[in-house]
Amino acid sequence: MRRIAVLALVCVTALAGAHQEGVSGLSAAYDCEHPPTDAVVQLPAKLGVVGRLVCLPAGPGILANHGWSWRYTGSFFELPTITAYAHVDSAGMPAPFYFTRLSARDLSNGEAAKLSAQLQRDIATYQPDGVPAAMSVFEVVNNYGRRITVFMPMESKENGWLIVCTPECRADYVILVNRLLPN
Repeated sequence: MRRIAVLALVCVTALAGAHQEGVSGLSAAYDCEHPPTDAVVQLPAKLGVVGRLVCLPAGPGILANHGWSWRYTGSFFELPTITAYAHVDSAGMPAPFYFTRLSARDLSNGEAAKLSAQLQRDIATYQPDGVPAAMSVFEVVNNYGRRITVFMPMESKENGWLIVCTPECRADYVILVNRLLPN
């Protein structure tokens, strides 16, 4: 009986050690305090209003900024995050993933209306109330050279959308953004 207890203790210790290394290996994959020299460390101004860069174990992600609410159009429970590994083909690539380029372009009213209408036809979950008041397009590139396009049509200064295309625009990658009301 004693041998069985010792064997069980050895097995549990070995499994716990393997699990611990996996966790620390994942969290150590991206050094938030000392990011790579080619890493994006600040968001463009308009995206920075609604979002912020947050350090995640596999690399930075863009989440809702303080004072803003993000939610996927099809879910109230899943936390919307724009990550550098958002690409479908990223599954086999080793971490870390981080943004190396992030450019912004504001569209004219005519361009915004035309693009919004096209996105509305192509993506069932993007259904704005009319033409956007403003629209920006963000081109993002990760450290593997994968491109992500984020469209940000804003209905007002308080609410709008983020449509993440990696590279295709999909219905489950549409995020509603809303400024939180003060208490």
